[in-house]
Amino acid sequence: MPTSLLGLVLFLVLLAPGFAFTLRRERVRSGRTLSAFRETTTVALVSVAANGAVLALFAVLRIVFPSWTPDVGALVREPQRYAVEHYAQLLSWGVGLLAVATLVAFAAGGRRGKEHESGVSAWTLLFTAHPDAKVFVGCVLDDGSYVAGRLLSFSRAAEDVADRELTLTGPITYRAPEKTETSVLPDVGATAISARRIVLLNVSYLPDDAES
Repeated sequence: MPTSLLGLVLFLVLLAPGFAFTLRRERVRSGRTLSAFRETTTVALVSVAANGAVLALFAVLRIVFPSWTPDVGALVREPQRYAVEHYAQLLSWGVGLLAVATLVAFAAGGRRGKEHESGVSAWTLLFTAHPDAKVFVGCVLDDGSYVAGRLLSFSRAAEDVADRELTLTGPITYRAPEKTETSVLPDVGATAISARRIVLLNVSYLPDDAES
């Protein structure tokens, strides 16, 4: 662990890729509750991987364009003198490499795919089973009415709880209680439905290039 304020600051800065990865991942994956140890380990490992990949890229650039990059050998042999004489170059390269590593980790955190059933709810599995398909949802509500449309968003809480919602985008079709005819709601672009009101939830998948 860092023993000085500067070391602590550098340590936290180098964890930026893992933090960016976690933030992006939370947007596209279920809100699964993890232990502090597991969250910390994820941030640390992702940071090490992203920083390592960027340093490998720097090594290639050092070989191909030695005059454009800092002299690592001189920095190792005389770190204090070299840092004082080339602080601007070292700072710009350090910030640039860290920025690239953070962007790489952020992009990796946004990768979508089918989530493993061990870490998500049945609710989430229904909507993410086919990530490349359009998802259409039909809901029978507790008053006997029926609402259907294309899935727009849904709560990503990992626990199967009633206090969550999903939103559908138009065209929104609706059938009133005790009626048999379903009609498209005019001038309704989207609607939100509470899971607490849903009695039956049907999901269908169509190829992403299919007409709605």
